[in-house]
Amino acid sequence: MIRGDADMSGANSGADAFVRSAESVDSAQRLLWIESATAQSIAIPGTQETGTQEISIFALARDVGDGGATAASFLYLVQTDIPDDIVAEYTQWYDVEHLPRLVTVPGILRARRYEAVNAKPRYLTAYDLSDVSAFESPQGLVARKTPWTERMRSKFMNARRSTWRITHSHQ
Repeated sequence: MIRGDADMSGANSGADAFVRSAESVDSAQRLLWIESATAQSIAIPGTQETGTQEISIFALARDVGDGGATAASFLYLVQTDIPDDIVAEYTQWYDVEHLPRLVTVPGILRARRYEAVNAKPRYLTAYDLSDVSAFESPQGLVARKTPWTERMRSKFMNARRSTWRITHSHQ
């Protein structure tokens, strides 16, 4: 993923990559999301006004859903750190409960969990959405409101959440 003055012009995805550009629904930021066969995504955060950019690489840890990324209209991102002593439980929660429950919600097409190769926060979760309000739907609330989810979220540190409107996709 690339954030900042991201632009699709000149982006060459190659045969093994999926590329999307998006605009933040809350700010002037733009994003270029690159998924490659090497299971890494690249991020450059920043804003159009400042032109600041920072490159971050994340390795794919878990992918759940139908893979219908091309049908997604939105990308919802959650970045966080967690205490080192709960990494095993955090991984189990995401892989066993959280991601599988969320992809059953209408409008949530796919969910992926990443671990940073060179970035902070250390963890990134990406959700492909066909409906930006899917998390707040009755089904979304049921899927998200579990005792385990509440316990794990209380451990999040440096959490960042952002919603992106996909403006272009290329594979």
